[in-house]
Amino acid sequence: MQLMLSTNCLPLLAGGSIPGDTHMDGAQVAGVLTAGLGVVFAALVLLVVLIFLFGKLFELINGRKKQKETAKVTEKAPKAAPVQKKPAPAPAAMAVPAEDADEVIAVISAVVAMMSTQDGTTYQVRSVKPAAQSLGGRAVWAMDGRRQNVAPF
Repeated sequence: MQLMLSTNCLPLLAGGSIPGDTHMDGAQVAGVLTAGLGVVFAALVLLVVLIFLFGKLFELINGRKKQKETAKVTEKAPKAAPVQKKPAPAPAAMAVPAEDADEVIAVISAVVAMMSTQDGTTYQVRSVKPAAQSLGGRAVWAMDGRRQNVAPF
């Protein structure tokens, strides 16, 4: 038995809402199809808008709760003196004058020696270079973050 879908089957598929004795031409079928798809897409757009509005409503409610909580905390907290601005941090790779280079190397060696006594291993300083040159031009903090994120893999 072959299953053929023609316009004669449409009254049966529509649940009897279309009279069976009428014949629908292609334009009518396209119109019914377009209307059906239009209703479905309009309902989907309406659902998206409603979900978006509910999200904004809940964000607004949560924001008000947070404002009330912070207001309570600030009322209870003692008032502190005004905070003064901190000076800008020094760049990671500072230029060291030539006469102080030996002192910098001595300080670095002392820190490495202190670390080796804590770890129980022996470290040795072989060279001292500015951070930007030894890390391929990347900042020290960027390289450390990358190392921490990539190390588990």
